[in-house]
Amino acid sequence: MDPQDPAPVPTPGPHGVPSQDPASDDQELSRVHRLLKRTPYWIFPLLASFFWFAMLWAMMITWLAQGQPVYTSMSGHQTIAYISDIGADMLKPLFVTGGALTGLFFFLSLLSMRPNHALVNTKQKILDLLSVISGFVGGVCLMLLAVFDTKRHTSLHRLFLFLFMLGVVFSAIFTTLVHGALRKTFTQRKILKISYRFKLAIVTLEVLLSIAFGVTMYQKLNNIAAVIEWLIAFVFTFYVLSFFFDLRPSSRTKGDILQQEMTERRQDNSRTNLSPGS
Repeated sequence: MDPQDPAPVPTPGPHGVPSQDPASDDQELSRVHRLLKRTPYWIFPLLASFFWFAMLWAMMITWLAQGQPVYTSMSGHQTIAYISDIGADMLKPLFVTGGALTGLFFFLSLLSMRPNHALVNTKQKILDLLSVISGFVGGVCLMLLAVFDTKRHTSLHRLFLFLFMLGVVFSAIFTTLVHGALRKTFTQRKILKISYRFKLAIVTLEVLLSIAFGVTMYQKLNNIAAVIEWLIAFVFTFYVLSFFFDLRPSSRTKGDILQQEMTERRQDNSRTNLSPGS
């Protein structure tokens, strides 16, 4: 090397420390990739439902243990707190953390459907994509409605609450339609039929509760609306948990298509070999 040439600058390592061996960075990245590959898909809905359910119970128990206080964000004759009222007070850090973790793992659950299940036509792929996009909107808005609480940012909070509910409902509808198509394609997988019926029941219930919630809020029946909001939140736990059964290895349909294609190929080859003049 020419003495006038500047010495090579070592590349920073993963923690900001210059790495003497460039291969070490690649090894660390490959370790992360291997870890992600080994992570079972079914863990995502379990984590999402756990964080959501634990957050709700912690908030409800705290409010009851404190003697059901009336927060400054509550309306005149309101005595039952919305989830947002509790989340805008001393438990805001819990609300933000729980909302962020739930939104993240719910979105990862939706993303995991594609590599786990075989989508055999364009319609199924479009429905799956719409489900992921709607779920992403719902997950992001869940985080934002927790950050922009009802006490300090009332208008923004209500907007993100509306978008969260809309995103989750549309995502649930699209996901249910995908499962309806999958159960017809893979008739031997009974778990798909059970999952479809369960999701259909949950989606129907959530839509009806959401309509009731909107009507009671509009009519300023805040105590009834608050009870309905808590019901919607707890029912959402079971919807997220249903993905656990969809993402288990026993429910996987991706390999079925490959196996079917290989069987058809072997049959075609056998016919060719047995045909006259071969």
